[in-house]
Amino acid sequence: MATTKQKKSEMYSSYLETLDGAQGMIVTEYRGMRMKAINAVRAAARQAGGSYNVVKSTIFQIALREKGFAVPEDLLKGPVAVAVTPADLPKLTKVMLGIKDVPELILKGAIMGESVFMAEQLEALSTLPTLDEARASLLGTLNSAASQLVGLLAQPAQGLAGTLKAYTDKQQEGEGAPA
Repeated sequence: MATTKQKKSEMYSSYLETLDGAQGMIVTEYRGMRMKAINAVRAAARQAGGSYNVVKSTIFQIALREKGFAVPEDLLKGPVAVAVTPADLPKLTKVMLGIKDVPELILKGAIMGESVFMAEQLEALSTLPTLDEARASLLGTLNSAASQLVGLLAQPAQGLAGTLKAYTDKQQEGEGAPA
């Protein structure tokens, strides 16, 4: 049965809405999955703060381009469903890799902005820090560097103060000595 132009337009709008604010997505193949299995994957994705939806590849590719994501056509062939997250792609990846009770679920790869990760790279992606963790690490590094800089700038002043004190102490000793 052919998809009507109106239905395609509705799909496209839905995909754009799904991709609004998305950090990234896991691309899967769902061939042979029954509704019970798809619902189990959806529940797992929700627990990780994401969503899992079957997509029509050609329309989804157009939406990806519109939102500035990479469009890996090789990942988007066949019966495709995507798990999309607005916040934590590493966490969603870890959850999707952990789904062992749905053998029909095939993880094909991931898209994160302009970056594409193939299936064999998903394990590494799941170990990346979250955006909040990366920000905290960066702030810690910047604070440490700033503290070291203040310490380095204070050392010459402390040295100069010590030298001036020794000089004035010596001058006072010289004034107090009998001539």
